[in-house]
Order: sequence, then structure tokens, then C-alpha cells
Amino acid sequence: MATTRRGSSVKKGLKFFLYGQQGTRKSTFALQFMKMQNELGRPLRVFYVDTEYGSIDNYLESLEEEGVNLDNLFIIYANTYSELEEWLEKAINDEEIYTEDDNGDSTLVLDADGNPFKADVIVVDSVTPVQDTLKYSMIQTSEKRAKLKAQKKDGATASEIFVAESTAGMEFKDFDKLNHKGKNLLRSLITRTNKYVCVTSREADKKEQVKDGKGVFTSVKVGVKPDCFKGAEYEFFTVLRMFEDEDSGEIKAQIERKDRTMLFQQGEIIENPTPELWQEIISRNAGKRNNIVVSEKYDESLDKEEEAMYKAVKVNSKSTPSASTEDDIDIENPSMVNAKIRQLRESMSPLNKKNLSAQFTKAGLPKQPTDDLEVSVLLEMLEVAKNMSK
Repeated sequence: MATTRRGSSVKKGLKFFLYGQQGTRKSTFALQFMKMQNELGRPLRVFYVDTEYGSIDNYLESLEEEGVNLDNLFIIYANTYSELEEWLEKAINDEEIYTEDDNGDSTLVLDADGNPFKADVIVVDSVTPVQDTLKYSMIQTSEKRAKLKAQKKDGATASEIFVAESTAGMEFKDFDKLNHKGKNLLRSLITRTNKYVCVTSREADKKEQVKDGKGVFTSVKVGVKPDCFKGAEYEFFTVLRMFEDEDSGEIKAQIERKDRTMLFQQGEIIENPTPELWQEIISRNAGKRNNIVVSEKYDESLDKEEEAMYKAVKVNSKSTPSASTEDDIDIENPSMVNAKIRQLRESMSPLNKKNLSAQFTKAGLPKQPTDDLEVSVLLEMLEVAKNMSK
């Protein structure tokens, strides 16, 4: 859904994307948000998703020794797409967070001031394992798809089916879907919240196929790139490549493309990189209003787009009248009423189909119509379906 605003000064966001080899202190950079304050001088509360299960544990003691209160840090260990999506929604929406002990008892998570924990900063460290688990899931789907396709062939042997399944890989459409899902998830951290964000990624070699003097193509390294969803880094305000200086052995960072906070220039090398260098950006936000670009999830926007397209096609269609028109049915016959409800559902837009069960529940009715329900109940469900099909 489109949003608008008048031209005015708004809070500047810090939306970092870091990538680099192992040992280039990406996690250290992310944890140093704990040393920073919001525009009112209060310590930042950090919501930290650790996808590498323990990558930051060794740093916490040193933070505490420096006087950092670790009650302002909440850590989640998760590395699947669904888990990450679930926890990011909680952080974005400022949901109350509960933890469970070994006995299954729930406790509300509080910050250092004793208030329900609400994040100022969201960290995902790193996004690479999330990509890998999603990719593995898609490969499994491809294997099942290949097996079913092989089984449909007349005369296919067990060996042929096994080979088809075991050699299956992701297709181009799978790679597109993979990157689409990943980028949309990360985009929600840019557009749906004013919280500060830091996402890290491992580094991979960028390669090209080059023809040698004998006309043979070989793979040649031409640079480096983030090892994550293709193009994900373009969504962020500040992209840093963390690296170890070959001469001094010190960890440095280079600004890639641009820093939208305008604190550093494109290509600039930063000595001793830390988010604390951007503290002045946060301090300048005092008194400025928030600017959340969109409030809904990307897939919800797609549902609305699909709904609009469906309505446009329906209006311009020259096909037979909609199934939602009145037909003569025996209202005392449960099967016929149920059949009419199903017919109406088929005539609905994709979004209304998805929401029909929820509308039944909202009206105090069963989620699905069945022939064994009372006719009076089915007739109420029929009225709901009629309203949804208009």
C-alpha cells in the first residue's frame, strides 16, 4: 500500500550490512551497540539473533567487565528461515517476550530497568546459515519433484527413479524464489521499523568464466561478495566489508557503494570499525519524528496486489456469470447447501479464499462446512460465503 508524507526532518536510521571472512570481528561490531545510547541517553537494548549458535558467547564476559548491563541484551539461537521470520516479527512489533524454564514455566523478559524488553537494535548474525538451510529445504523439494516426474514415466525402473531423485538440484526458478524470500525478509528490517539494524554475512569468492589461450573456460576469482541472498546488501543504508589489513594485521572496514548517513564516503577505509562511530547520528535524532515507510509485511502487500488484479480481471471478464448468483437449491439438504458454499468459495479472489475460514470463526461458526453439520449452521455459513464473494 502506498504511503505519503510531507517534507520534514525525520530520524535517520542505522541499517548496517557487514560481510567478511571469519575472524574479521563482524560479531564484535554488532555487540558494540551495547555500549551506545539512544537519543535520550539510555543504553540501547539489543535483540540478537545468533544463527551460528554461540558465536558471541565468548565476548559477553568482557562486555560485562566494561560495565555493560547484559539485561539489555536478548539472544535467540535460530538458523532456519521460519524461525528467523517468527522472531523478527516479534522484535518489529514490540511483542512481549517470554522464556521457558526446564519445567515449562514462562517468564516475561525484562530489560535493565525492569520494563518489558523492547529492542532498540535488531541484529542477525549471520544470515548465511539461514540461506543455507533454506537452500537445503529447496533441494529436498527438487528431489521429490524429480522422483515424482520419473515415476510417471512408463517403464521407469527403480534405478532410474533413484538416479533422477539423487541427482536433482535447484532449478533457476528455485534460485529466484530463494533470493526473493530472503531479500523480502531482510527488507522488512529496512521498511517496517525505525529500529537500528545490523545484519552480517560470511564472504565468498566472486568468480567468472574466462577462456584461456587454448579456448578452454576456467573459473577465475575476480573479487569477493557476501555469501547470502543475492543482492540483499543493496537494501541497507551502510554496507561494510570487514577485512584484515595484510601489512598491519589490523581489522578494518571499507564503505561499499555509499553510507546513507553521510558520515563516511564511498570506498573510505575505517580504522577500528565500530558502530560507536555513528553515535552522533543517533544523538541528532532527538526531537525528530519517526518515519516507517510501510507497516505491513511484504507478502501481505502481494496479497493486496493479487486481489486488485483479480478484481480487474473479474470486471473485464466476458465469461459466464459469477457462481455467487442465486441458484435454486434445496435449503433443507445439507449436502446441497455445502456444495453451494464450495461453489461460492471457488468464485472468490485468492485473498478471500484464504480468509474465508477466519470469517467463519469470527461469526462463531465451524472453520469448514461439512455435510454432517446442522442445516441451520450451514445456512449461516452460506450467508458469510455470499458476502465474501461479492
